[in-house]
Amino acid sequence: MPIDLDIRDHELLGPMFVEAEQKGRQEGLREGLRAGLRAGRQGELTVLRRLIEKRFGALPGWAREKLAALSASELEELSERVLDAKSVHELLK
Repeated sequence: MPIDLDIRDHELLGPMFVEAEQKGRQEGLREGLRAGLRAGRQGELTVLRRLIEKRFGALPGWAREKLAALSASELEELSERVLDAKSVHELLK
């Protein structure tokens, strides 16, 4: 008959194992959040670039560089202004 042992029940190793397990979960959650934020920002950038190109035509290199350097909140703010801007220059000034 097999004995069911769990390292968490070990007097010395159990607490260390549980602590390491919790730290691993927390780091995994943090990395998942970072990856999700990066993916979200990249999605915002892609949609905004497509909107600008649809409205004004192909983006010049300086405009692509400027867009790539913007934060997620700046991209969001710009997405509201794209409909009112009269040019790429006005939009990204």
